[in-house]
Amino acid sequence: MNQRSKLLAALLIVAAVGGRAVSSGAALHLSQQRRISQQRGHRPRTTSPPQRATLPRPVTFREVRGRGLLVATWINSKGPFTFAVDTGAGITVISPRVAGAAAVAIDAGPGPTIAGLSGTEVSAQAGNAQTISLGDPENNLPGRTNLIISSGLPRDLDGLLDPNDAFGSFGYTIDIPGRQLSFFDPRESPLSSRTQPRDGAVVTWQQHGGSHRPFVVLSTGEQALLDTGSSLGLGVHDPNPAPAYSRTSAVHDVGGSVSTRRVAPRTVSIGALELRGVPTDMISGAASDAPVLLGLNALRPFRLRFDPLHRLIEIAPSE
Repeated sequence: MNQRSKLLAALLIVAAVGGRAVSSGAALHLSQQRRISQQRGHRPRTTSPPQRATLPRPVTFREVRGRGLLVATWINSKGPFTFAVDTGAGITVISPRVAGAAAVAIDAGPGPTIAGLSGTEVSAQAGNAQTISLGDPENNLPGRTNLIISSGLPRDLDGLLDPNDAFGSFGYTIDIPGRQLSFFDPRESPLSSRTQPRDGAVVTWQQHGGSHRPFVVLSTGEQALLDTGSSLGLGVHDPNPAPAYSRTSAVHDVGGSVSTRRVAPRTVSIGALELRGVPTDMISGAASDAPVLLGLNALRPFRLRFDPLHRLIEIAPSE
């Protein structure tokens, strides 16, 4: 593996400054991840689910402030470990403790470097698990089992689960108010832009730099990452960073930190869905290629459905 390969991940640990703590989630730079996957012999993501694969059973999760949507996870039948369901991660990330306890196979040679929103790089390792299971040790996921091992996670968080990587080509639903993660076969139950949900929208799953992460187009014309690993609302680059003495929050990632400040809520639209009064966070000190984010403070009222086969995303109120 090329040691200079860079996986841009915002594994952000909260440190409150000025009385308001904000945590953000993970965002991998997948143009580099793709090269790493090819070097390791992984095939590109298939366009349809395997013929004989069985849908995993639905699982429940709990939301913890500053940590996200947490689900019980088993690696190689060892666990349970506490993972955050993070649609912005780009690849599943585990702690060294989990890697050791689950006897994860670690790739020989130099590992990749990872960086947070700040762009500060730190070393990591690449590995592979035999199985990843959710809810119980028999509820195996069908997707890739390649992992990144990083010591940059908070001590009370064992890993980040990237559903776009770990679920293969199955569709999945994250019902945030209902606290449930479930799965569907997009060949049998596809999303369709011709069938719009009441008070919601089905929109195109946008490609962004070759990434499989879920981006959508806002009414502003910007592409935004739907990031369940972030507790921000609408997170955007701050063109006028606040002075050091102003009321901001420092958000620490694996190697550095960025600053956020809450500004007046905004109203944006995603297709036919209008999001009114979205909490808006201005981010300063982030890497130049950091994306616009829609985090949990914007997504919390909704049920999110992701169809990787037809490249569609449904955002609708929870039933």
